[in-house]
Amino acid sequence: MVFIMAKKFNNSTSQLSHKDIRVRRKAVRTLFENDKPEDLISFIPLLDDKDSWFRKKSLDAYRMWAPRMGIDSILELASHKSIDSRRCAANLLEKFDGDTSIVAKILYKDEDELCKLKACKALIKGNQSRQYIDEFLNSEDDKIKAIALSSNFISEKQLFSALDDSSIAVREMSLSKLEKLNKQIDENKLSKLLKDQINSKYLVTFAVKNGKQTLIDIAKSNDSTTRKALIKNLKDECDSSDDDRIKLLIRNKCHTVIGRWLQGRNDSKSDSLRWSIIENEEVDEIERSRLLERLMGRCNEPEIIEKSEQLHDSTNSELLKIIAHNLSTAGNSAQL
Repeated sequence: MVFIMAKKFNNSTSQLSHKDIRVRRKAVRTLFENDKPEDLISFIPLLDDKDSWFRKKSLDAYRMWAPRMGIDSILELASHKSIDSRRCAANLLEKFDGDTSIVAKILYKDEDELCKLKACKALIKGNQSRQYIDEFLNSEDDKIKAIALSSNFISEKQLFSALDDSSIAVREMSLSKLEKLNKQIDENKLSKLLKDQINSKYLVTFAVKNGKQTLIDIAKSNDSTTRKALIKNLKDECDSSDDDRIKLLIRNKCHTVIGRWLQGRNDSKSDSLRWSIIENEEVDEIERSRLLERLMGRCNEPEIIEKSEQLHDSTNSELLKIIAHNLSTAGNSAQL
C-alpha cells in the first residue's frame, strides 16, 4: 500500500507538466494533500506558468512548505522577475527562525517598497543587525529610519541623534523608544521639539519628569489625547498637592489639569486645594462646576454639606448656586 501511494505521488509530480490542464490541476491538489515539503521543488517551474491559477498555486506551495525547508528554499523566489513572487518571499521572511540575511540582502536591493521594507525588518533582527542600523538611519526613506529605531541593538546616542532628524515621524518614534528606556531629555531640547510641532503626547513623560515650562505649555494644550496622557502621568508621579510639579501647575492656573488630577483624591490637602479652586471667582465657571459636581458621591459628608451651603450663599455664579444647592440637599437627605 505504501509503495502504491508513493508511486501515486511521484506520478503527481511528473504530471505537473502534463498537456492536459485537468491532469495538471489534479496533480497539484494531490501534492497539497500529500503535504511533503520536499515537493516544493516541483512547483518552481510553475512560477512562470502562463496560467495564473498555477502561478498562484506555486506561491501557495511556498507559503505552505518553505518555512519548513529553510531560508535557502526561497532564494529563487526572492530573485524572480515576478513582483508577486518577490513579495511572497518578502512576506515569508518573518516565518523563518534564525538568520534570514541571505535572502533579505537580495530583497533589500529591490525597487519594490514592500520588499525593501520587509528586508530591512529582517536584517535589523539578524545577528549582524548593528552593521545595518547606521546605514538605515542615513536612508532618505523615513520608513527605513523608523525600522532602524525599532532595533533592540540601537544605542542611546543614536536615539538622541534621531531627535534632530528632519522627519517629525522619526523624531516621534525616537521619543517613544527613549520613553520606554526611561531616559530623560533636557528642557531646552524638549522645548524645541514642542515648537517644532512634535505631537505633544510624545513629550508628556519627559515634561512631567522635568517639571518646568514645557509641562505648563503641554498642560495648557487643548488636545484631548495629550491631556489624558498628562493626567495619567501626573497621577503616577505626583502623590501630593505638595509636589513641586502640582504647585507649578497651580501657580500657572492650569485648573483643568489640576481638577482631573484631583479626581479620586479625598485626603485633606487635596480637599483644601479643590475648594480653593471652587471658591475662586476668577477661575472659569465651568471648571469650578465640574469640580463641584464630582463631589456628589461624597454628598453625605458633613464638611461637603457645610462647604456647599457656604458656597451657595457666597458665589455670584448661578450655575454654581444650583449645583451647590443640589449637593447640600442631597447630603441632608442622605443623613435623614
